[in-house]
Amino acid sequence: MIRMGVPEEVRRVPRPRNTVVLAYGKNKDRYAVRERRGCVRKGNSNVPVEGPVVGHIVGGEYVPTGGPAAISQSGTDYRRWADVALCAALSEDVLRDLRAVYAEPDAMKTYVMALLRAVEPDVTDRDLKEEYEDTFLSVMYPGVPLSRNTVGDHLRDLGRTCSRITEFMRLRAGRVCADHHIAVDSTLKRDDSEVNTFSEFSRKGGGAGERCISVVYAYDIDTGEPVCCKAYPGNTADVSVMEDFVTTQGVERGVIISDKGFSYTAAKSVFLDNPGLHFLMPLRRDAAVIARHCMYDYDSSVPGRDGLACRKERMHDGRFLYSFRDPYRASGEEAAWVRKHGGGYDPAELAGLRKELGSIVFVSDVDMGCGAAYAAYERRWEIEAMFRLYKGVLEFDKTRVHGDFSVMGSEFVNFISVLVRGRLERALSRAESLKGSPLKSSLRMLRRAAMVRGPDGEWRLRKVTEGARTALVELGLLPRPETVKRPRGRPRKNPPA
Repeated sequence: MIRMGVPEEVRRVPRPRNTVVLAYGKNKDRYAVRERRGCVRKGNSNVPVEGPVVGHIVGGEYVPTGGPAAISQSGTDYRRWADVALCAALSEDVLRDLRAVYAEPDAMKTYVMALLRAVEPDVTDRDLKEEYEDTFLSVMYPGVPLSRNTVGDHLRDLGRTCSRITEFMRLRAGRVCADHHIAVDSTLKRDDSEVNTFSEFSRKGGGAGERCISVVYAYDIDTGEPVCCKAYPGNTADVSVMEDFVTTQGVERGVIISDKGFSYTAAKSVFLDNPGLHFLMPLRRDAAVIARHCMYDYDSSVPGRDGLACRKERMHDGRFLYSFRDPYRASGEEAAWVRKHGGGYDPAELAGLRKELGSIVFVSDVDMGCGAAYAAYERRWEIEAMFRLYKGVLEFDKTRVHGDFSVMGSEFVNFISVLVRGRLERALSRAESLKGSPLKSSLRMLRRAAMVRGPDGEWRLRKVTEGARTALVELGLLPRPETVKRPRGRPRKNPPA
C-alpha cells in the first residue's frame, strides 16, 4: 500500500492516535488505518515504524478490525452428531491400538479418515476435510488436518511404513480366542492403475480386460468382526496366499475355515508350527483321499438336517475327513448337468457322477461331530456378508489411489472402516426401540440427530422426536432420564376402621 492521494476529508475522520491513513486498491479509493509504532534512526533521519492495519475508513467512518468474521471463514454451527459419536464410542479400542503403533497425529488422522469413510461411504479423499468440518468429529477431535494433499501424503506414508500396519493387524490377531472360528477368503476389486504393481489381470475378474487387486480378509465368525487383512496382486492364486497371510498377520490361534481356493497342503508348515491353530477346509471332489477313504459311501445322517447324509473317517496321520451330501443340492446340480449336456450324454457317466453331486468333503485336524463340522462351515457365509458390506455398502469396490504405498495405506483405512461400520450396524440392530425398523431408517435417524451451537457457544442437541430420543438413550448417546417418585399425599384424618 502507498500513502498517497488520501483526501483531506478522509484524513480528518476520527481514528485512534498514532495511526496513519493509507490509500490502496486499483483506483486508490480504499483507505486503511495503520498503526505507527515510533521511529528508528537511520543516518541523520528518523524513519517511522509502521505496525499492523487496525481498521479502515468506510463511508466516512472508522471501522476497526476484529469485528465479526466473514461467514465464509466462520465455523459450522450445525453439525451431524449421532452417527459419528456412536462410531467413536464403539471403536475406542481401535484408537488405542492405533496409538500403540503410530504417533498421536498419525493415529488421529487414520482414525478420523476411517470413521468418515464408515458413515459416508461415497466420500472422496478431496472431500474428507469438508465432511470432517460438517460433523461433530471436528469438535470431538479438533485440529485434524485433512486437506486433499495431506490425505494423499498420509495414505502414502501409511503404505511406506507397512510394517506398522502389520503390527496393528498382529495386535488384533493376537486376541483371537483358541476356540473361535476364523473364516479366510479373498475378494477382487477393480484397479485400473498402470502405476502400482498390485493391478493385474485376473481370471476371476468380472469383466474382460479388467485389472484387479486381491484383498484377503480373516473374519472371526464368533465375534462377527474382521481380524486382519492384506492386499495382493490380482493374479495371485488363493492357494499360494494362505501361508504368507497367516504367517505375516500373526494368526496363531483358532480354527481356520476357508473355501476350496485355499489348500491345507500349501500352508501345512504353518499349522505344524502353531499348535493352537487348527483348520476345517473343503477338498476338491476329485481329491484322491476321498476315494481312498470311501467318503461318498455315507453311513449316517445329521440330526435336525432334512436328508443330509454324512460320513466321518480318521486318517493315519491323525487328521479327520467329514463328508456330506445334500439331496436338494444334488437335484439342482443334476438338473444343471443335464441342461448343459442336453444334446446327448452317456447315462453311465451321469450315474457315476451322482455320488458326487450335492456333496462336500472337509479335512480337519479337529475331532468333532459331523453336525458341528457342517454347522461351522455353514457360518462361513458371514464373511461373504462382510464382503457385501465392503463392496456394496461402503463402495470399496475399486481403488481410488494409484501408487503401491497408497494402495496399502488406503486398504488399511478401509479395514478400520469395515470394522467400525459392522459395529455400528450391530448396535442399531440390538436397540429395542429400533426392532423391525429398516437399517436405512435407523441410519437416517442418526443423521438427523445433529448438534447446534447457540449464541453462548454451547452445543445442544436439536429437537428430535421422542422415538429418536429413546433410541439415542438406548444407544448410550444420551443419559437415561431420572425418574422422580411422586411424594406420598397427606394421610387421611379419619383412617378407615
